[in-house]
Amino acid sequence: MIKAILEFFTTGRLLKQVNTTILALIPKRLRLVLDKLISPSQNAFVPGRSIGDNILLAQELFAGYNRQGLPMRCALKVDLRKAYDTVEWDFLSAVLQMFGFPGTFIGWVEECVTTPMFSVCINGNPHGFFKGSRGLRQGDPMSPFLFVLIMEVLQLMLLQLIDQNEGFSFHWRCKELGLFQLCFADDLLLFCKADVASVRVLDTGWTSSPNCPGYMPIHKRVSLFSPVQHRMSGNNYLQHYISRRVTFPSGTLDFLY
Repeated sequence: MIKAILEFFTTGRLLKQVNTTILALIPKRLRLVLDKLISPSQNAFVPGRSIGDNILLAQELFAGYNRQGLPMRCALKVDLRKAYDTVEWDFLSAVLQMFGFPGTFIGWVEECVTTPMFSVCINGNPHGFFKGSRGLRQGDPMSPFLFVLIMEVLQLMLLQLIDQNEGFSFHWRCKELGLFQLCFADDLLLFCKADVASVRVLDTGWTSSPNCPGYMPIHKRVSLFSPVQHRMSGNNYLQHYISRRVTFPSGTLDFLY
């Protein structure tokens, strides 16, 4: 076993019999650098951080959403459908290259991600084997670390889009921090001022990713939340006005994230 593992780290060739063992070793190297690569808005799976910090920050931002007299603001709750399953392997390799990982290390990751075989259980018995063509495996100790790197790239793309659009306005109390997104693994909260131009920038960033070949995040559910400030016939007029123009359904507080 030791000889096979040493051969993998030397040649990059992996025996399927030791796949699980190798996957337990690579994350220990990957997790050492995540804190330097991942922005503060992502706390899940990053050593030294707690996803609870994002929960507390989200609660602070939502605290005054039912109060009048505060600046107009809104939030989008995004659930990504089958987030792990939609990751293209070529895009994953490009992400690792972008972050400056050595070619040898990238080869190890590719070998572990692309070599698994799957079988189908019929009446409780496995039948046949077939190769996957994309995706990260659930339960794989390496998958969460790779996924946060992918989400970081998409966040950087969205930040670039925000910088290029003068019409975007930050959420109240978020401009100095440059905060527009909080990640909860594969769930996201996006924040901006409650106007159509700002919401459309966020919508464009997450519904189309022209610079990310092979990875297109698909919205399972996007909900729009806005403070109760402008009322017409008992309804939140501003929220519905924005919702109709970006085709997002209106959400109601409280919700789970």
